[in-house]
Amino acid sequence: MTDLIKRLAAAHRKLNREIRAELARRFPDALRLARLKKERLAIKDRLFRHFPDASHMRGAPRMALARVRTS
Repeated sequence: MTDLIKRLAAAHRKLNREIRAELARRFPDALRLARLKKERLAIKDRLFRHFPDASHMRGAPRMALARVRTS
């Protein structure tokens, strides 16, 4: 995998951790959650562009992330 894909996957994992941490707070900040989720989606879209052959699959971004984790 390329360095770009590895960096995108790492950023995606970091955003997932931040989202889970925010949701675990007693009073989650809705605006921060929306921003984090929007960033995460943008990263998933960029990852998806690197795997266009999987466009028919619903979990293509997840599959791309799994490929990066195993390499």
